[in-house]
Amino acid sequence: MAKRKRRKAGRRKNDSRLPGWLYMFFGLSIGLAVAAGIYVSDRSDGITITKPKQVRPARIEAAVSKPEEAATDEVEFDFYDMLPNLDIPVFEDKKPATRPTQRRAPVEKPGIYILQAGSFSSLEDAMRHEANIALLGIRAEVKKGDANGRTVYRVYTRPLDTPEKVNRTQKRLNDAGIDTLAKRVSD
Repeated sequence: MAKRKRRKAGRRKNDSRLPGWLYMFFGLSIGLAVAAGIYVSDRSDGITITKPKQVRPARIEAAVSKPEEAATDEVEFDFYDMLPNLDIPVFEDKKPATRPTQRRAPVEKPGIYILQAGSFSSLEDAMRHEANIALLGIRAEVKKGDANGRTVYRVYTRPLDTPEKVNRTQKRLNDAGIDTLAKRVSD
């Protein structure tokens, strides 16, 4: 059998590549030489800078040469006289007007209650209202129903088992501008 030669890990013997730092040094020195050449060529000791000649527009030239004609064509602005007399209304950001909510009598009789927080003709509106209630930290659900031959979507809270929970939830919803109706489900 023929013997195979094993390669040793590391660099090859006949690898003639130069190290990377040498290329970096070479590039850096060329860049510095170009920058020094530009710096030296831009330095000039004997050049003086003169102010450019002022050019007047023809209209101004005519006004300077004929002052009596310029006075008749002159426009006067009353801006600085008018400005202090103007009243400018400043609108402050106000909370949008909400419709008043009805304060219901607190629930005192023990039992299981649900609060109806709205009734909508479109499912999208009901889902949006449910999401607004969820932002208040109250769990709600949408139920499909029928009212006078029309399909309605009612938003109800989850069942609440104590009068304290009912009153607290009803107060939070009323404070957010949402009317509620407490419905007793069972004892």
